[in-house]
Amino acid sequence: MIMAFIMGKIDSAKARDVLERVQQMDEVEEAYLIYGAYDILIKGSFKTPEALSSFVVDNLRKLEGVRDTVTNVCASCD
Repeated sequence: MIMAFIMGKIDSAKARDVLERVQQMDEVEEAYLIYGAYDILIKGSFKTPEALSSFVVDNLRKLEGVRDTVTNVCASCD
């Protein structure tokens, strides 16, 4: 299993909508609106690298209001 933390920049008017939609996605374990350089932090688990890529490219980045994402894959998930 691959664990990743994904940070995203979101249009402020769409932040709550994006959060609610992300929280309903099967791969998402936790998601929070945050302050700082990014607006959302998502913790997810994925079966394969391809599943992670598909989640980010085909699902997350296509949500209205999502401007940019950065994906951080865990090296140790103890």
